[in-house]
Amino acid sequence: MRLELPSQQQQFQHQQPHQQPRPVSPAERQFWFAERIAQGSPAWRVLSAIRVEGPLDRAALTEAARRVVARHPALRSVFTAEGGRLLRTVLPAAAEPPLLPLALGAGFRDAERALSAPDLLDLDHGRHLALALAPDPGAATADDGPDPYGTAPVPAATIYVLTHHIAYDGLSHEVFTADLARAYARTVAGEPEPPAPPRSHGTPPEPSAARREELVAYWRAALDGVPDLPVEGPGPSQRELAGAQVRTHRVRFADGLGPAVRDAARRAACPPFAVLLTAYGQALAELSGADDFCVGTPVSLRTPDQADEIGCLLTTLPVRLRHLDAPGALSRVWETFTDGVLHMELPYDETVRATRTRPSRRMPLHQALFAYESWQRPLHPAGPVRMHTVPVYPLGAQAEIQFQLNELPGARLEGVLQAPADGVWAGRLPALAAAVTRRLVASAPNAPTIEEKAR
Repeated sequence: MRLELPSQQQQFQHQQPHQQPRPVSPAERQFWFAERIAQGSPAWRVLSAIRVEGPLDRAALTEAARRVVARHPALRSVFTAEGGRLLRTVLPAAAEPPLLPLALGAGFRDAERALSAPDLLDLDHGRHLALALAPDPGAATADDGPDPYGTAPVPAATIYVLTHHIAYDGLSHEVFTADLARAYARTVAGEPEPPAPPRSHGTPPEPSAARREELVAYWRAALDGVPDLPVEGPGPSQRELAGAQVRTHRVRFADGLGPAVRDAARRAACPPFAVLLTAYGQALAELSGADDFCVGTPVSLRTPDQADEIGCLLTTLPVRLRHLDAPGALSRVWETFTDGVLHMELPYDETVRATRTRPSRRMPLHQALFAYESWQRPLHPAGPVRMHTVPVYPLGAQAEIQFQLNELPGARLEGVLQAPADGVWAGRLPALAAAVTRRLVASAPNAPTIEEKAR
C-alpha cells in the first residue's frame, strides 16, 4: 500500500509544543524519584497489548503512532530539577517511535524480552514509547494476558506498547488505543490530523494551606500506629523490590463468581471493588496472621476534561484494614476507602512524610497492592482494521505482594498475583489465590463453589 501522507507542517501547525517548563504532578514526581532509586527497573515500565483484526500496514502503524505521540504532551516530556523543584518541559513532535518485529505468534513474554533493552525508553530525552508487532498470534498463549473477546475473530496481529509509568496509567492505554485507531484510519486515507485539544498537563491544583493542614491531620490520625504486614526477617527494601525478579500466578475464577460478587456488592450498597478488596485483605490476614495493616490501591485522579488524556493521572491510596474477621468488615473497608478518597488531595509522598514515624527499610505505609481494572474495552474501527485492548500483568514488583484483578465482559474475573521470586510470598501465591476464592464465595451466597468450578 502506498501512503500519501501530509507534511509534518500540515499535520502539526496547530499543535505547538509548550516550551515553558511547568511543575510536575505528584505521580510524575513519584516515578521520577523512583527511576533515580532504581534506574531502568521493570517496576516503573508498563507493557500493554492491542489486538488487531484485519490486514495491518506497518508503515501506516508507525506513522499513526507518531501522530499519537504528537497529540499527547506526556509522551514527549523531559524532567529537570531546577532550584529545588522538579519541572516538566514538552518537546516538539519527534520522529516515529521504534517498532520492533516479533516472530509469528509471539506472546507477552516474548514482547517483554524484545522490549527489555534499556535505551528504548529515555526519560532524559523525552522518549516514552516503543512498540513491538507480533503478526498472526492466533489464540492467546499460556503466558498471555486474558482476552476478553474470546469469541472474536482471530486477530491479524498484536501490538505491544512499552511505556514508562511517569507518562502512562491503565486508562491511558485505552486513550492511546482509541487515538491510534483514529490516526491509523486517517493515515491510510491520506488525511491530516485535526488540531489536538488543550491539555491540563496532569497537574492537579495545590490544596490551600488550611486544607493541607486538615489533610495532614486526617492521615496522621487514620494511619497512626499502623504496623507493617508481618513477614519473616527484615523484609525487602524498596531498591531490592525494584530489582527483583517477579513470580506470577494466574488467577481465573469460576464464571459465575463475578456476577455473584456484583449481587453481594449491590446488597451491601457498595461497588464490587469493596467486596474484592475485603476478600484480598482477609486472605492476606489469614496467611500472615495480621490483624491491622494497609493495602495500597491506585485511584484515578482524572477529571472529566481529562477523559481522553494520556498521562500518569492517579495516586496510590493507603487503605487501612483492621479486624477483617469481625462482623461488618465489608462496611468498614468501604468506609475507610471512601474517607481516604475524600482526603486524597494530599500527594502520596507527602502522606508518607506526614505519617511515617519509625525508620524502616521496607515500603512505607503498605507492602501489599491491589489494582482493579473494570473499564470497558471497546472495539475501535481503524479504517481497514479494528483494534481493542486486552489486559496484561505488571512487569515488576511495586510491592512485596500485588494483586491485579480484571473484570472482563460478562463480569468474568481474571487476574494475577505477583511477588518477588526470592521473597516469602513467592511460594504462597497458590494458597493466597485459594484463600481469596474462599472469601469471595463466603461473601457471595449465590457464588459457585470451588467444586462446581472444577466440574
